[in-house]
Amino acid sequence: MVVLSGDSPIPLGQLPPDTIRLAYLSVGETEAQSSTWRAVKDQSFIVEPNPNWPGNMRVDIRDERWQQLLLRQEVPRLLTMGFDGLMLDTLDTVPYLENKDPARFAGSRRALADWLRALRRAAPRAVIVANGTEALIDAAPFVDGFVVEGVFAMYDFGRRVYRETTDDERAWKLGVVSRARSVAPRPVFSIEYADIGDIQLGRWAADQATKHGFRPYVSVKDLNVLP
Repeated sequence: MVVLSGDSPIPLGQLPPDTIRLAYLSVGETEAQSSTWRAVKDQSFIVEPNPNWPGNMRVDIRDERWQQLLLRQEVPRLLTMGFDGLMLDTLDTVPYLENKDPARFAGSRRALADWLRALRRAAPRAVIVANGTEALIDAAPFVDGFVVEGVFAMYDFGRRVYRETTDDERAWKLGVVSRARSVAPRPVFSIEYADIGDIQLGRWAADQATKHGFRPYVSVKDLNVLP
């Protein structure tokens, strides 16, 4: 299974024929480098920047304009390119905003579930995996797999270091995965983060993920090197 951006220089036809080819689609954020930025940069559904990723802007999923841009423009464009399905990213923006300001963003999680239901109706045969934590519980009925980042090894944006997750961090993520799987049993793919050369951390995280029944992938935070 390979996840590529819609403007990837890697031709899909060069991948082995049995590869599951998924297109990256950011649902809860947009960025200045995206193909849709010019059309959305001044819209009211742009909420705030994501400080961890310069150039990324959080989006209000409840806005019909954003929903339809994804559903009627981006999804068909990606699937027409020959992708087998989608990897949905930044879903956690939705519960983050609703938890941060419940009055302002009330109904965001319900809107996400409704959008995912519409996506599944529009692309019933597409392979869809969702990347997140708390949002996976809302996504579970509509997707084919879960992706969880930094379950055992993570990049700490505050301290700017790669490290093992704490017991509390790990327990919370494992608990969210368990809740999501209780809604819909799906395979879990974990992305673990270790610095280049830190073989010990990477191997330990991959081993722990495997012991929990996950399918691990180990890389650096920018996901620009192979395991």
